[in-house]
Amino acid sequence: MDLIDLLDKKASKMLGSEQLSKEFNHAQNLAGNVQKEVRFPQSWMSTKEFKPVVDYIGEMVKAYISIPPANETISPAFVGKLIIQSMWMVSQWAGDFNPFHIHEGQLSGIIYLRMPPGLKQEYKKEDHYPTVGDVVFFHGQAATFNGHKLQHSPQVGDIFLFPNWLSHGVYPFRTKGQERRSVSFNLELVKKPGTEAGNAETLRNKEFYKQT
Repeated sequence: MDLIDLLDKKASKMLGSEQLSKEFNHAQNLAGNVQKEVRFPQSWMSTKEFKPVVDYIGEMVKAYISIPPANETISPAFVGKLIIQSMWMVSQWAGDFNPFHIHEGQLSGIIYLRMPPGLKQEYKKEDHYPTVGDVVFFHGQAATFNGHKLQHSPQVGDIFLFPNWLSHGVYPFRTKGQERRSVSFNLELVKKPGTEAGNAETLRNKEFYKQT
Protein backbone atom coordinates (compact mmCIF):
# COMPACT_ATOMS: atom_id res chain seq x y z
CA MET A 1 0.00 0.00 0.00
CA ASP A 2 1.48 3.36 -0.99
CA LEU A 3 1.41 6.48 1.22
CA ILE A 4 -1.58 8.05 -0.49
CA ASP A 5 -3.67 4.89 -0.14
CA LEU A 6 -2.61 4.48 3.49
CA LEU A 7 -3.48 8.06 4.43
CA ASP A 8 -6.75 7.93 2.50
CA LYS A 9 -7.71 4.69 4.25
CA LYS A 10 -6.94 6.21 7.65
CA ALA A 11 -8.86 9.37 6.76
CA SER A 12 -11.88 7.31 5.72
CA LYS A 13 -11.74 5.47 9.04
CA MET A 14 -11.84 8.74 10.97
CA LEU A 15 -14.45 10.41 8.79
CA GLY A 16 -16.66 7.33 8.72
CA SER A 17 -16.90 7.16 12.49
CA GLU A 18 -19.13 9.73 14.18
CA GLN A 19 -17.40 9.00 17.49
CA LEU A 20 -13.85 9.44 16.13
CA SER A 21 -14.81 12.53 14.09
CA LYS A 22 -16.21 14.13 17.22
CA GLU A 23 -13.41 13.03 19.56
CA PHE A 24 -10.65 14.20 17.22
CA ASN A 25 -12.43 17.19 15.72
CA HIS A 26 -9.71 19.71 14.84
CA ALA A 27 -11.82 22.45 13.28
CA GLN A 28 -11.69 24.73 16.32
CA ASN A 29 -7.90 24.93 15.93
CA LEU A 30 -7.99 25.78 12.22
CA ALA A 31 -8.97 28.65 9.95
CA GLY A 32 -10.97 26.67 7.40
CA ASN A 33 -14.64 27.05 6.58
CA VAL A 34 -14.83 23.32 5.93
CA GLN A 35 -17.32 20.55 6.73
CA LYS A 36 -14.85 18.24 8.48
CA GLU A 37 -11.30 18.71 9.74
CA VAL A 38 -10.27 15.74 11.88
CA ARG A 39 -6.92 15.17 13.59
CA PHE A 40 -5.08 11.87 13.38
CA PRO A 41 -4.42 10.49 16.89
CA GLN A 42 -0.89 11.41 17.98
CA SER A 43 -0.30 7.77 18.97
CA TRP A 44 -0.48 6.79 15.29
CA MET A 45 2.74 8.68 14.56
CA SER A 46 4.82 6.04 16.38
CA THR A 47 3.14 2.91 14.98
CA LYS A 48 4.72 0.45 12.56
CA GLU A 49 1.91 1.06 10.08
CA PHE A 50 2.57 4.80 10.03
CA LYS A 51 6.36 4.49 9.90
CA PRO A 52 6.54 4.79 6.08
CA VAL A 53 4.67 8.11 6.31
CA VAL A 54 6.95 9.45 9.04
CA ASP A 55 10.09 8.25 7.21
CA TYR A 56 8.97 9.81 3.92
CA ILE A 57 8.28 13.15 5.59
CA GLY A 58 11.69 12.92 7.25
CA GLU A 59 13.41 12.41 3.90
CA MET A 60 11.52 15.38 2.43
CA VAL A 61 12.61 17.61 5.31
CA LYS A 62 16.23 16.48 4.98
CA ALA A 63 16.18 17.36 1.27
CA TYR A 64 14.37 20.65 1.92
CA ILE A 65 16.90 21.97 4.45
CA SER A 66 19.83 20.84 2.30
CA ILE A 67 19.16 23.29 -0.55
CA PRO A 68 19.01 27.11 -0.83
CA PRO A 69 17.45 29.14 0.59
CA ALA A 70 16.56 26.84 3.51
CA ASN A 71 20.15 25.77 4.12
CA GLU A 72 21.13 29.42 4.46
CA THR A 73 19.46 29.49 7.88
CA ILE A 74 19.51 25.92 9.16
CA SER A 75 21.83 23.05 8.35
CA PRO A 76 20.97 19.34 8.60
CA ALA A 77 24.05 19.13 10.84
CA PHE A 78 22.12 20.96 13.54
CA VAL A 79 18.97 18.81 13.38
CA GLY A 80 18.74 15.89 15.78
CA LYS A 81 15.08 14.98 15.67
CA LEU A 82 11.91 15.66 13.74
CA ILE A 83 8.63 15.86 15.64
CA ILE A 84 5.23 15.72 13.97
CA GLN A 85 3.32 18.15 16.17
CA SER A 86 -0.01 17.48 14.51
CA MET A 87 -1.50 15.84 11.42
CA TRP A 88 -5.09 16.23 10.28
CA MET A 89 -7.33 15.61 7.31
CA VAL A 90 -9.43 18.21 5.50
CA SER A 91 -12.63 16.95 3.87
CA GLN A 92 -13.79 19.76 1.60
CA TRP A 93 -17.07 19.80 -0.34
CA ALA A 94 -18.86 22.28 -2.63
CA GLY A 95 -18.68 25.80 -1.20
CA ASP A 96 -16.04 25.01 1.44
CA PHE A 97 -12.88 27.10 1.49
CA ASN A 98 -9.79 27.91 3.53
CA PRO A 99 -9.05 31.63 4.03
CA PHE A 100 -5.46 32.80 4.02
CA HIS A 101 -3.66 31.62 7.12
CA ILE A 102 -0.36 30.39 8.53
CA HIS A 103 0.53 27.35 10.66
CA GLU A 104 2.21 26.43 13.92
CA GLY A 105 5.51 24.57 14.11
CA GLN A 106 8.49 25.36 11.87
CA LEU A 107 7.65 23.44 8.71
CA SER A 108 4.22 22.47 7.41
CA GLY A 109 2.96 20.28 4.63
CA ILE A 110 -0.03 19.24 2.55
CA ILE A 111 -0.64 15.85 0.91
CA TYR A 112 -3.51 15.54 -1.60
CA LEU A 113 -5.58 12.36 -1.39
CA ARG A 114 -8.70 13.06 -3.50
CA MET A 115 -9.69 15.71 -6.03
CA PRO A 116 -13.21 16.25 -7.46
CA PRO A 117 -13.39 14.94 -11.05
CA GLY A 118 -15.72 17.85 -11.86
CA LEU A 119 -13.02 20.51 -11.40
CA LYS A 120 -11.91 20.30 -15.04
CA GLN A 121 -15.41 21.13 -16.23
CA GLU A 122 -15.64 23.99 -13.73
CA TYR A 123 -12.41 25.42 -15.08
CA LYS A 124 -13.86 25.43 -18.59
CA LYS A 125 -16.80 27.52 -17.35
CA GLU A 126 -14.56 30.21 -15.83
CA ASP A 127 -14.33 33.06 -18.33
CA HIS A 128 -11.23 34.55 -16.69
CA TYR A 129 -8.82 33.87 -13.83
CA PRO A 130 -10.00 30.34 -12.91
CA THR A 131 -9.35 29.40 -9.28
CA VAL A 132 -11.79 26.59 -8.42
CA GLY A 133 -10.30 24.23 -5.85
CA ASP A 134 -6.81 25.72 -6.22
CA VAL A 135 -4.31 26.22 -3.42
CA VAL A 136 -2.42 29.50 -3.46
CA PHE A 137 0.67 30.63 -1.54
CA PHE A 138 1.44 34.31 -0.95
CA HIS A 139 4.61 36.02 0.23
CA GLY A 140 5.87 39.57 -0.14
CA GLN A 141 4.30 42.33 -2.18
CA ALA A 142 3.25 42.53 -5.79
CA ALA A 143 5.81 44.56 -7.70
CA THR A 144 7.40 44.76 -11.13
CA PHE A 145 9.70 41.77 -11.73
CA ASN A 146 8.72 40.27 -8.38
CA GLY A 147 6.77 37.03 -8.15
CA HIS A 148 4.77 37.01 -4.93
CA LYS A 149 2.24 34.23 -5.54
CA LEU A 150 2.13 30.54 -6.44
CA GLN A 151 -1.27 29.16 -7.49
CA HIS A 152 -1.60 25.45 -8.16
CA SER A 153 -4.34 23.05 -9.23
CA PRO A 154 -3.59 20.00 -7.06
CA GLN A 155 -3.54 16.45 -8.32
CA VAL A 156 -3.83 13.30 -6.22
CA GLY A 157 -0.37 12.54 -4.83
CA ASP A 158 0.90 16.14 -4.85
CA ILE A 159 2.85 17.09 -1.72
CA PHE A 160 3.87 20.56 -0.57
CA LEU A 161 6.41 21.30 2.18
CA PHE A 162 6.77 24.92 3.27
CA PRO A 163 7.75 27.15 6.23
CA ASN A 164 4.97 27.59 8.77
CA TRP A 165 4.86 31.38 8.26
CA LEU A 166 4.04 31.15 4.54
CA SER A 167 0.52 32.48 4.00
CA HIS A 168 -1.74 30.22 1.94
CA GLY A 169 -5.38 29.50 1.25
CA VAL A 170 -7.73 27.26 -0.74
CA TYR A 171 -10.43 28.44 -3.15
CA PRO A 172 -13.89 26.83 -3.14
CA PHE A 173 -15.42 24.77 -5.92
CA ARG A 174 -19.07 24.30 -6.96
CA THR A 175 -19.49 20.67 -8.05
CA LYS A 176 -21.83 19.00 -5.57
CA GLY A 177 -21.37 15.49 -4.22
CA GLN A 178 -17.61 15.38 -4.85
CA GLU A 179 -14.86 15.58 -2.24
CA ARG A 180 -11.51 17.33 -2.16
CA ARG A 181 -9.51 15.51 0.52
CA SER A 182 -6.07 16.34 1.85
CA VAL A 183 -3.85 15.78 4.88
CA SER A 184 -1.91 18.61 6.51
CA PHE A 185 0.82 18.46 9.14
CA ASN A 186 3.01 20.69 11.29
CA LEU A 187 6.61 19.80 12.12
CA GLU A 188 9.17 20.83 14.71
CA LEU A 189 12.91 20.45 14.18
CA VAL A 190 14.79 19.74 17.39
CA LYS A 191 18.45 20.73 17.66
CA LYS A 192 20.90 17.87 17.88
CA PRO A 193 22.18 17.40 21.45
CA GLY A 194 25.71 18.65 21.92
CA THR A 195 25.74 20.96 18.88
CA GLU A 196 26.79 24.53 19.38
CA ALA A 197 24.20 27.28 19.10
CA GLY A 198 24.08 28.87 15.70
CA ASN A 199 22.80 28.40 12.20
CA ALA A 200 24.13 27.41 8.81
CA GLU A 201 25.82 30.77 8.28
CA THR A 202 27.64 30.42 11.60
CA LEU A 203 28.81 26.95 10.57
CA ARG A 204 30.12 28.23 7.23
CA ASN A 205 31.96 31.10 8.89
CA LYS A 206 33.67 28.73 11.33
CA GLU A 207 34.82 26.49 8.48
CA PHE A 208 36.07 29.52 6.58
CA TYR A 209 38.17 30.82 9.47
CA LYS A 210 39.61 27.37 10.10
CA GLN A 211 41.10 27.50 6.61
CA THR A 212 42.63 30.98 6.92
